[in-house]
Amino acid sequence: MSGYVARVRHDNPPNGTAEFDRLVESVARRWAAVDPLLPGPSHPKFNTNPVLTVSDEKGRPMAVGTMRYSWYQPGEAGRTWGVPDQHWITPLVGGSDPEGALDSLLTSWRDQLEELPTGTGSESAALLTWPARDVCGVRPLQRHGMQPVTVMAVRQRRRGVPPALPPRDVTIRLADIQDLAAVVSLVMEEHRYEEHFGNVFIQPETAEQTRRVAARALSRNPSWIWLAERRGRPVGLLWVSPPHRARWVAPLVSESPAAYIGYGAVAEEERGQGIGTCLVSHAHHALDTHGIAVTLLNYAVMNPLSGPFWHRMGYRPLWTTWEVRPALALR
Repeated sequence: MSGYVARVRHDNPPNGTAEFDRLVESVARRWAAVDPLLPGPSHPKFNTNPVLTVSDEKGRPMAVGTMRYSWYQPGEAGRTWGVPDQHWITPLVGGSDPEGALDSLLTSWRDQLEELPTGTGSESAALLTWPARDVCGVRPLQRHGMQPVTVMAVRQRRRGVPPALPPRDVTIRLADIQDLAAVVSLVMEEHRYEEHFGNVFIQPETAEQTRRVAARALSRNPSWIWLAERRGRPVGLLWVSPPHRARWVAPLVSESPAAYIGYGAVAEEERGQGIGTCLVSHAHHALDTHGIAVTLLNYAVMNPLSGPFWHRMGYRPLWTTWEVRPALALR
């Protein structure tokens, strides 16, 4: 590790762009080898956010990390999805020793966090997202005290379980604005369950924020929200964002168009009866019919229900988000 030199850059890349082009090419080759659904890596954007560089003894960059800070004020929707102070780094790690280069990058990032005057208190976190199949990153991430917290999983078109029929007295249909109260109730039930895993923090404003977002989605035709009812009583839902409303996920996967499943919920007393499978089957049929190449979703690593369920539905890990709280607990 001692052969690596780290520094923070706020201006142009040291030694010009050619060496950084080679670094990005190295990352692209490794990503393509470990997972064909990973996108091509993007070049670091200097002059936008601070960029931490790690170079070898000859000055060749072996890793770069773009640092970003987010702070969510009380009342902002972001407070529902994590701690208020979030320190992110977006790493690109290449060369012949990516494990060592990542280790050095994380050490240097820790040094940068120590120098910050604010934002590293008890309600802070240090986070990064790493390709799930790029296992060379696991040991350095663990050595620095980080743990996997969420997975972004992917399903390719027409891969998954065969079409499934719901239980005899359950019907599945597209929801509309008349179903607003039921949709909000089921989403809030999912939020309350997800709180157990430390990735959701229900705020006083969360229910109203959820109602506003759901009202917009349900006012569209189609809503892309499937509702399961047992004898007229709502018992589950699946909320999909089609490609034109899920543009933010497009850069995270090599195939397109890409859709995103934001919520999948079944009432606690109704779980284990095939309702979730039937909701997903309905959604997959619609997605495949519309020619959508890939569908993505997130689940908490510690959730004992989500991971096994989505794997049975044909999804597998694409990206993993690693985190340590508070931020200065990064070793």
